[in-house]
Amino acid sequence: MQLSPTSKAGSGNRLLRLYGYYSLFLALLIIVVDSIDKQDRLLGERAPQLFLILSSVYVISAATFVAIANRRPDSQATTSYMFIETALLTGMMYASGGLAAGFSSLLLIPVIMANLLAPGVLGYGVAAWLSLAVFYTQHILHGEFGLSDTANTGVYGAITFAIATITQLLSRRIRTAIDLAQDQAYNARRLQRLSQQALMTLPDGIIACTRYQQILFFNQQAADWFPLRAGEKLPPALEHIFRSEKLSGAQPLTVSRISIPDTDGDFLLVIEDDTRVAAEAQQIKLASLGRLTASIAHEIRNPLSALQQASQLLSETPGLSPENQRLTRMIEDNSQRINRTIADILQLSRGRQARCEPLELAAFLDRFKRQFLELHPQNDFDLVIHSEDSPQVRFDADHLVQVLNNLCNNGLRYARRLHTDKPQLTLTVMRGDHSHTILDVSDNGGGVCPEQQERLFEPFHTTEPEGTGLGLYLCRELCQANEADISYTGHPGGALFRIRMKDAE
Repeated sequence: MQLSPTSKAGSGNRLLRLYGYYSLFLALLIIVVDSIDKQDRLLGERAPQLFLILSSVYVISAATFVAIANRRPDSQATTSYMFIETALLTGMMYASGGLAAGFSSLLLIPVIMANLLAPGVLGYGVAAWLSLAVFYTQHILHGEFGLSDTANTGVYGAITFAIATITQLLSRRIRTAIDLAQDQAYNARRLQRLSQQALMTLPDGIIACTRYQQILFFNQQAADWFPLRAGEKLPPALEHIFRSEKLSGAQPLTVSRISIPDTDGDFLLVIEDDTRVAAEAQQIKLASLGRLTASIAHEIRNPLSALQQASQLLSETPGLSPENQRLTRMIEDNSQRINRTIADILQLSRGRQARCEPLELAAFLDRFKRQFLELHPQNDFDLVIHSEDSPQVRFDADHLVQVLNNLCNNGLRYARRLHTDKPQLTLTVMRGDHSHTILDVSDNGGGVCPEQQERLFEPFHTTEPEGTGLGLYLCRELCQANEADISYTGHPGGALFRIRMKDAE
C-alpha cells in the first residue's frame, strides 16, 4: 500500500518549518552578536557596513520564509530561499574575512537541508551554487589565485559535494524508513478501526480489562446489559468471573473470561445471551429434524393411505357385521390421528428461518382478531384485546400467527366446555423489563391442573384423546427461534400463557 501524498508532504512540511525557525534564530543571533561586537573583531572585520546590510537582509528573508513555511509551503519559494540564504551567508563570510572567519560550517547547513528536502539535481545545484559563491568571493573578487588558498577552496567545494552526496543517500534511506513506518502505522490504525467496528457489531458483549479489573474497552451490547465506563472498575456482578459462569436475572447471560497472552495480565470478558444461543441451537435442531422427518413421513404416509383406503372399502362391504364396522371405524380414526401427527411434525420440521423484523404489536393483534373470528363464524365467544400502548417488537409475523392460533384454539376449546354460554379469550399487552414486551394469552376454561404443568411443553404430551401433543411444543420452538420465551402462569378461572418478546431497536 502506498502512503498518501498528503502524509508524505506532512513530514516534509514539519522539517521545513523547523529549518525556518532555525534560520530566523541564526539571523537574529548574528545581529545580536554583531551589535555587541563594537570593534568588529568577531564578525564583519573586513567590511562592517556590508556585513550589517547582509545580516539585516538575512533577518528579513528568514522571517519571510518562516511565514511562508507556516502558511502554505511552496517548493519554488523554498528553493529560492536556499539560494538566497547561501548567497547571504557567503557574503557575510567574505565581509568577516573569508573561509577562516568561521562561517564555512554555517554554509554547509543549507546544503544539507536542500539535499534533505529536495534530493536530486536541485540539491546538487545548491552545492554547486555555494562552491561558485565561495570561489568568487575568495579569488575572482580580489584576483587572488594563490596555490594554498585555491587548494583550500577546492577542498571546501569537494567537501560540499561530498556532503550533498552523503545527505542524499541518507535522505533516501530515511524516506524509505519513514514511509515504511507510516505505512505500518496506517495499517495498524486501519486494523484497529476494523477490529473495533467488528467488536461493536457483535451480538455478544465484549469487555477488555486490565489485571486490576479496570475497563479498557467495551462494545454497545455489553453497555446495554451493565453500567460500564472506560477507566473505571468492573461492576460487582462481573468482578469474580474467572472462567465461565451463568448470571441469573431478567436476562439469562453466560460470562466467560479469556486471558490475553503476552500482556500484563489483561483479559477479555465475553458475555453471551443464552436466549440467542438457544435460538441458534433451535434452528440447527429444526434443520436436522426436517431432514429426518421428511423421509419418515414419506415412508409412513404411503402405507397409511393404503390402510385408510382399504378400511373405507371394507366398510362398504354388504352385510358387514356391526362388530366389523366398529373395527373399520377404529382403523380409519387412528389412521387420521397418525396423519395429523405427521402433519404437525412436518410443520415443525419445515419451520423456516425466523425473519425477526419490527412489528407493530397493537395493529398486528387487530388483524389477527379479524382473521381468527373469520375462522370461527359461529361467533359464540368473545376475543378481547387490552393494550396500554403500541410497542414495536422483533418477531416473525407468520410465526406469531401460528403461536397465537395454537394458543387461542386450545383456550377456546377448553372455555367452550366450561362456559357453554359465553367462552372468552383475552390478549393483554404489557411493558416488560430490559427492553422487552409481554403478551398474555388467557381464557376462562378452568386452567391446567398442577400435575400437568411440568410437562406442558413436552412433545407428544397431551390430555386430549385426539390430540398430537405437538401444539405447545411447536409454540415454544417458534418463540425460541425469535429470541422470545413462552411460559404458563395460569390465573383464577382459566389458563394464561405469557410470551416475552424483545423490543425493536
